[in-house]
Amino acid sequence: MNTEIHPGNRRIAARSYALIIGVLTALAPWYISGPLATLNPGIFWTYMITGLLMIGVAIFAFVWRRSYWPAWAFFLLTVWIILAPDTLSTSTKDVSIIHFILGAAGIVVSIFWIRRMFGRMPHDRPKVQGRRFKDCSSSERTLFGLVMIVMGLGYCMALGYLYLTHAGLNGKPGMSVQDIAIPYYGNRSGTRLELMLRGQMRDKISPEELDQVVAWLKSGSTEDVYDETIYPIIMKDCAGCHSAKAGKNLPDYTSYEGIIGVSRVDHGMSIETLVKLSHIHLFGIGLVTFVLGFVFTFTTLPTWLKNLIIVAPFFAMVIDITTWYLTKWDPVFAYTVIVSGLILGSAWGLQIMLSLYQLIFLPGRHAGQPPSSTPMGTTGSNT
Repeated sequence: MNTEIHPGNRRIAARSYALIIGVLTALAPWYISGPLATLNPGIFWTYMITGLLMIGVAIFAFVWRRSYWPAWAFFLLTVWIILAPDTLSTSTKDVSIIHFILGAAGIVVSIFWIRRMFGRMPHDRPKVQGRRFKDCSSSERTLFGLVMIVMGLGYCMALGYLYLTHAGLNGKPGMSVQDIAIPYYGNRSGTRLELMLRGQMRDKISPEELDQVVAWLKSGSTEDVYDETIYPIIMKDCAGCHSAKAGKNLPDYTSYEGIIGVSRVDHGMSIETLVKLSHIHLFGIGLVTFVLGFVFTFTTLPTWLKNLIIVAPFFAMVIDITTWYLTKWDPVFAYTVIVSGLILGSAWGLQIMLSLYQLIFLPGRHAGQPPSSTPMGTTGSNT
């Protein structure tokens, strides 16, 4: 009796499990809250939309069996379940636990599904031979090593700038999730002027003067108090940049009409500012990710691991910038901003450290020795 399982049956099993996980995700709100499931619209719609998308992807894969993208789409949906703010905030522990269970099960199914998908690709397709660090000249190795060191230092500086400009925005020492959310969502209990004076500009003003400005803001920001108390502080600490004479295209705080615009309740960055920052970050971070990823392709690692580390920062970058807009709508999405930033930084760190290690400690190819003939795309640790 032949008990071997046909590969096609395994692929059908992966789609079936994906469909089951999608149904469980869509039904999860009622399992958690029963008839009160719709009273929390954020959690309810997160489950419903994600579950329905999973069901749709699985059904599509059943109908069009030769399509490759549903496996990757299902994988991204399961990653989103784990990265969802309701999971990361742990404010509702039963929601977080179910999210982690469904996400972990979905990732396992995705891995098997993707492996079966690769098994359907033609085995006789041409192999692309790739170079490794030991095939590079000494000049190339020097260039690659210096690029990695400079990029690593630049990222460390970026982390330092992030801490210096965000720590303490909520009025407390150190850096918290709330400090990450405030630039996007705003400090709805305070004003933009107070936010700036407690953040980026806190070294420009003394604590006593800061207390006077905050007291003026909380008392209604009246013009008579501005003329009597706030104007001298502005002229002493701020007029060097925030005045018409400075010519720096910054708001003019030397007049009541100029400062009142930042003395109202802070609603965070405007959509125009977010769009401007988004295109700057997408171009800038995208180029950095390409440079690091290109150098990293010369490492000697299993193909699947190398591809994962190359793709991760691109995925994290898109999730990070997307959740800026979601954080402006709801500050709980700041948890996803933090996690996507950690994924981006971890992938960059692995690319830099592994590349530098192999550049320094793996010997180069000797003169007269033929180049590496190992084709890219083969499995194992020699790719």
